[in-house]
Amino acid sequence: MISKKNRDIAMRAIIDFHAQHKKSTYIQPDYLYHHGLPQEIDAQEVVDVLCGMGYITYRSVDRSSFKAIFLTDSGRCYFERKADIAAEKRAELIRYAITTAIALIALVIAGVSLLSELGLIELPKP
Repeated sequence: MISKKNRDIAMRAIIDFHAQHKKSTYIQPDYLYHHGLPQEIDAQEVVDVLCGMGYITYRSVDRSSFKAIFLTDSGRCYFERKADIAAEKRAELIRYAITTAIALIALVIAGVSLLSELGLIELPKP
């Protein structure tokens, strides 16, 4: 299994390469080692995972046996998608915190009201 951190390193290297080079310049999996991917990680496995996720393709160039890494449209916006997902998670956490706070306040009010009805506590009169 390839960690999210290593996928991010590989995608950063691939995106940066394609942003800086002409379409006639190609990269292969070993390129990733020279741009931050740890040596103990199998670069080909990283490429296979990113292909499976739809971020890149790894295919032959011009009907030759030479294979290269190409970005897909989804891969071009990899980090934007990551930022959107993180923002969504933050919003969900905020909604959860607000809902939980409201539920706790309602529970306290119901508890005080019940104790008052049972005569265990006396509430001040307005």
